[in-house]
Parts: sequence; C-alpha cells; structure tokens
Amino acid sequence: MIRPARIAPIAALAITVTAALAGCSLAGDGGTPSDAASDGSTVYFGVSSATTGDYAEYGKQFKEAFDLAVEEVNADGGIDGHPVALKYEDSQSDPKQSVTVAQKFVDDPQVILAFGDYSSSASIPASPIYTAGKLVQYGYNNSNPDFTAKGSEYQWSTAITTDANYTWTADYIKDQGVDSVGVAYLNTSDWGIPAYNAFKAEADKIGLTITDAEGVDATSDDYRPSLTKAVAGDPDAFVEIGYGPDASKIVTQLRAIGYDGTFYGGQDEESFNTNPDAEGSIIGSEFVADSTDPAVQAFVSAFTKKYPDETGVTLFEAGAYDALHVAVEAAKVGGITRAGILEGFQKLKDVPSLVYGTITFDPTTRRVASPKLTPTILTDGKWAEYQG
Repeated sequence: MIRPARIAPIAALAITVTAALAGCSLAGDGGTPSDAASDGSTVYFGVSSATTGDYAEYGKQFKEAFDLAVEEVNADGGIDGHPVALKYEDSQSDPKQSVTVAQKFVDDPQVILAFGDYSSSASIPASPIYTAGKLVQYGYNNSNPDFTAKGSEYQWSTAITTDANYTWTADYIKDQGVDSVGVAYLNTSDWGIPAYNAFKAEADKIGLTITDAEGVDATSDDYRPSLTKAVAGDPDAFVEIGYGPDASKIVTQLRAIGYDGTFYGGQDEESFNTNPDAEGSIIGSEFVADSTDPAVQAFVSAFTKKYPDETGVTLFEAGAYDALHVAVEAAKVGGITRAGILEGFQKLKDVPSLVYGTITFDPTTRRVASPKLTPTILTDGKWAEYQG
C-alpha cells in the first residue's frame, strides 16, 4: 500500500538534483566510523518523511513506530553498546524537499543510513544524491518497482511492489467468483497508472472484465462524475487503486450514487477505517494486527501502551518498526559506518519481521524475497483476516 505525492516539474527537479550532486559530500564514507560512533557514543539514522503537509498523518505513524523501536533497541544494548538515535527532517513527501533533505543527510557525517521517503515519487528523485554520497537509502514504504529497479546498490526496500500487489488483487477478486469490476485509479505516472496497468494486465490474462476504468485526482473532492461512468456497466464489484484519504471519499460518493457492490480498496489508515461507508471493504495486506503471532501481539501491546490515544496499529507502524530493526541488524552485521551498513544489507538473512515473519533480501532486486499478502476485511473500523 502506498500514497501519492505532488510531482515537481521535470525540468526544475533535474536542475535541483544536478545542483545537489555538484556539491555532494561523501561524509561518513568508507570503513572508518564517524566520530560519534568511534568513541562509543550515538549511532544516527536519518528519517526523511512528511511531518507537515498532506501526508503528515503517515509521518506521525512512522515516527511513533520508529521511536518505540529505538527505545527497545537501546534498552537491549543498542548496536554493540552504541545507542541509536534518529535525525528527522520534514520533506512533506515532496520531491523538491526530499532532494534537499537527502543532501543534508549526505553532508552529515554522523548519519550512516537514511530512511524514506514515504512515497516513491519523493524517494526516487533523491536517490542519485544518496548514491553519490554512498549512503544507503532505505525506502521501507516504497512500492514503485523503479525505486530499486532503476536505483543503485544503495536503494533497498521492504515494501511489496505495486506489480505484485495488484496482480494478487486481480487474482484474488477472480477467485471470489467476481466476473466484472469497475475501477478508479489515481492518475499519477509514478504510482497510480503503473499500479492500474499491473492490475489490468492480470485481469486480461485471467478473464476478469473491467467494465470501465477512470483515472482520478487524489486532491479532488468530487469523484461522482467519474464514478458514475465507472459503474454504468453494472460491474459485480468495484476496485479502487489509491490511498486511504482518497479511497475514503471515493467509497462514500460511490455509495451516495447508489452502487452497493463489494469495494476492493482503501488502506489501514484512520480516515478510511473510521468511515462507516468503508465497512466491508477488502484488501490484501502484509500485516494483520489481530494475528495470533506472539511477536505481533507483543508489538501491538507495547505500541498501545506507549500511545494509548491511537485508534489502532496498522501496516504503516509495523513496517517502520520492522525497518528500524532491519537497519540495526545490518549495522551489527557489517559495522557502524556507511560502508558497513551497505555490507550488512547485502548479507542479511532471516531477520525477524512483524510483516513477513522473517526478512531475507533478494540480492538482485534488493527487496524482500517472496512477500505474501493476506486478504483482510474492514469490520467495525478494524481490519481482520478475511476467510470469505
């Protein structure tokens, strides 16, 4: 699951990246530990995320999970006796801002790895900066295949790709006995359109008819004209390819125009979960908070104890929590330098994970080998494993 971000004009962004690369420092490069790490003090990771702007809710979720994980790691001795700390920078998940943040982290000799950004459209433009600075960019939430496929050895992700996600979605819907669907997808070149193309390719292959597909703007407040066209062919079900906030508006407006078929879409995210019109929605998820796995339950218990005002625990928190622990393990394996972190990622195997059980990276894709999805349904504002 993923979300949109504003995309800067290509020419302006290219100038920004070129200028940043021209002054790119290789701070912290090589096998010599930074000053902070060498004297037994703090090891720093950078976090590029949206703490303000349209996607600030996601930034809050990530920060809560990161902070909990850091507390636990440090209580357990840190990284070979070195405590861990995070340096947060607000990118607003905007490509221009993420490039600026990347340069700041590259120029900071204390930072040995950078998490982020939230969206692939913000992460990918920053990747050349991280690569030039020989600083691992851990896009734990980046599902666009291009993040790693067109990146370098410094780009890694534990997010399932959009291709795998929406191929699974088409197969699952067909397996449910559905013959036809209407579709609304985010009309964004970095994520929505490729995700829809993956869904359509699989739907065509397996004989799932798309009666109509409408590209929509995530910032719109009125989707009714597009939705009316999307359901004009009376499809058996409806598929939304997007993120939580836009999905919440779409499902409400879909019900308002009278369509009552099953809604396949949405996200485990507050604006969607608390929307009564979203009840009964179905998605595939890598993480289910009510899993009987003891590790998952321990995490949920610790999270709710630390943040009692939060309404629940989602994939976003679990993914960030996993990411912090993966980075720590990489540093333990390879060493607390930028070169050591890279070596650690290349060697990691079977790291415990809330999302996947264990994480082993495929060295050719720099993504999790054999990620799995579980069908989930939204009931009473919470997602649970669906047996239908």
